[in-house]
Amino acid sequence: MKIIALIGSQPNHKYLCECINNAFGLEAVVMVNKKSVSKNTFLSRAINKIISLPFSFAWRKMQASFQEKLKGFVSVKSLMVDDINSQEVLDLMEEIAPELVVISGTNLLKAELIRKISLSGKIMNLHTGLSPYVKGGPNCTNWCLANKEFHFIGNTIMWLNEGIDSGNLILTERTTLLGSESLLELHKKVMTHGHELFMQCIESFTQDKNLPNVNQEKIDKGRVFYTKQWTSSKIVKAYTNFLFHYRVNNIKGFRDLEVITIGGRKDEQ
Repeated sequence: MKIIALIGSQPNHKYLCECINNAFGLEAVVMVNKKSVSKNTFLSRAINKIISLPFSFAWRKMQASFQEKLKGFVSVKSLMVDDINSQEVLDLMEEIAPELVVISGTNLLKAELIRKISLSGKIMNLHTGLSPYVKGGPNCTNWCLANKEFHFIGNTIMWLNEGIDSGNLILTERTTLLGSESLLELHKKVMTHGHELFMQCIESFTQDKNLPNVNQEKIDKGRVFYTKQWTSSKIVKAYTNFLFHYRVNNIKGFRDLEVITIGGRKDEQ
């Protein structure tokens, strides 16, 4: 089966890609070198950076742990781009005609690229958040902390569309948590859990199993969060809730959510 991976450039993306290649084989890897652009003033950026230190430290430590596991790709065609929708990527899809394209950490795919891939195969996306309940960025786990909605911490595998984490669902699952995790442990658990679910879905696809295809709106309208909303006040709320609610309350109060499991819902195609 011809599989192409479209990924971000951070170690967690590279490690996931190595796992996919080792288990299933990849025809090519496209890595997106995303550049962060902020419209905030220098003072606002400086304040946010200082306030964000606990989250930044945990994220960097998590990335370092994935970096240590990297071994490098062998005999896989690789491409580095600034935009996943570039002509180079379109040409690559034309050349290889993949049966499956797996996505993690890129910018949004536009209609032209989605149509091009759909001529030969399917597009499967990993969202490290629990769709439809929490979508967007910059980090859905941190948004769950900011909103004191710890029961929404989890991962989603979906069929990709042009929206923000809005494609039809294949698999959703809350990450198993104790409530005693450090920020580093929390983010590592969520990321590792997401990788495990993605590998499970890819394996089922390669075995030609009938995967779910569930419209998110049939479950919940949900919410989309944007990076521009991740302000100083939200960062403070997230860290305060983590210190005084997440850990102290031991993540009690989880309510039942409708989630999708492989084999747990019929394919709605």
